[in-house]
Amino acid sequence: MAIEFPDPDAIARVLVPLGELTRLDVLDGGTFASVWEAEFASGEIAIVKIAPPDDAPTLLRYEERMLRTEAALLRLAEERGWPYPRLLLLDASRELLPVDVLAMSRIPGERWDLVRETMPAAANERARRELGAVLGRVHAETGAEFGYPSSSTLRAGSWPELVMAVVDSLLADARRAKVSLPEGRIRDAFVEGRAALAEVTVPRLVHGDPWPGNVFVVPETGELRGVIDVERGLWGDPLFDVVAGDAMNVGEPDPRLLPADGFTDAERTRIELYRIWFTVLMTVEIVPRGFEGEWLVGYRAELGRNLETLLVR
Repeated sequence: MAIEFPDPDAIARVLVPLGELTRLDVLDGGTFASVWEAEFASGEIAIVKIAPPDDAPTLLRYEERMLRTEAALLRLAEERGWPYPRLLLLDASRELLPVDVLAMSRIPGERWDLVRETMPAAANERARRELGAVLGRVHAETGAEFGYPSSSTLRAGSWPELVMAVVDSLLADARRAKVSLPEGRIRDAFVEGRAALAEVTVPRLVHGDPWPGNVFVVPETGELRGVIDVERGLWGDPLFDVVAGDAMNVGEPDPRLLPADGFTDAERTRIELYRIWFTVLMTVEIVPRGFEGEWLVGYRAELGRNLETLLVR
């Protein structure tokens, strides 16, 4: 199911506080929101995200009002000096468009996923370690409760409670999208891992999606220029970013994403659980997002193999 694009004239009216608009182009790659590039008479270029309607069939339950989360985290990032985009505008009034609109600065550099195959090994190593260092600063932030900041339902006083609520919401999304999953085995894995989850007692800020496509680098050196797409941020366990940043990996986890020297047995158990969580998420979103193309056959098959591997271990 393709994203429905709003009227460009309505978008232009929302962006009036940023100046005289001279160009507005839709960009490829948006899955949750439609993404646009706007240029103003001042020469400033902004990236604009337009959320789908609250009742859009493309949305999963955990994605409620995510642009409001992104705006809050961009404000925090500017205060802390993290290399995130700068928030330029959040219009959540729903007066000019019936959805939330966010504008932010454009990050320089190249998307890491598009250039890493041709980058020197030392440059890729630098990018990986600098990403881990940024995530370490993010993870130092603590919150009052676990969960997704803008969600009306997926927030809890304990990490096991929140994780189980998220898993249940994803399984409900799967049923709605008619995606067949081994629900009993998935839930059993989290019940069995509850003690490991209970070791997480302090809600820490998690990026939620730090894969190489959301990381911008200087290809020649690997210098990290910025990290984007923070709308999936949540208060939880920093180990979640180890999984979200390397989502198709079911082998040895990469400690550079934490950063850490290694993992305890309980931490490895939690990593396995977060891999199940993320694999279920990626499997379910295929249908409501309307993904299509030849690549999808292999992608879906790999997700299925990964889930089975994780459930039998």
